[in-house]
Amino acid sequence: MELNEPIEKYVRKNIVVVNFNESIKNIAEIMKQKQIGSVLIEKDKKIVGIITERDILYKVVAEGKDVNNTKASEIMSSPLITINKNATVKEALEKFKQYNIRRLPVRDNGNIIGIITLRNVVGDILSLAKEAELEEIKGFICPYCESIFATDKDLSKHIDRVHIGAGILETRRY
Repeated sequence: MELNEPIEKYVRKNIVVVNFNESIKNIAEIMKQKQIGSVLIEKDKKIVGIITERDILYKVVAEGKDVNNTKASEIMSSPLITINKNATVKEALEKFKQYNIRRLPVRDNGNIIGIITLRNVVGDILSLAKEAELEEIKGFICPYCESIFATDKDLSKHIDRVHIGAGILETRRY
């Protein structure tokens, strides 16, 4: 993944849209059944907001609201912050940071075609990092100066000579 490539290929297209009058209980059941972390909220055939698992946890459960009587319109995040499918990964990361969000609905010609999540982006970056060949450190590392030695005896001599002999490890008495 490169920061300047378009986000389009990272978009998850399995979006679920629910009515803004839907109860939070029903929304939570839908999220569980579909194994998704968010739903988009629709009013008059227009997507007007988003509800995430955190919204339900923080805005309903933590506040002791009734899940049966609380409606989507009461807790949804709105206005909806979106990004164009041709935007770059870097632009998406900037929006995540700027708005302190984890999900960005993706638009194509004004229509929402999916969602990109911070987890998608960061997960892909971590996957690449794991695949990269990293230089393996062979030897013993000094815990004080991080020098590397071929044997544990060489490390021990180094600690005795450099760190203990120099008084670095000795405690000062006042």
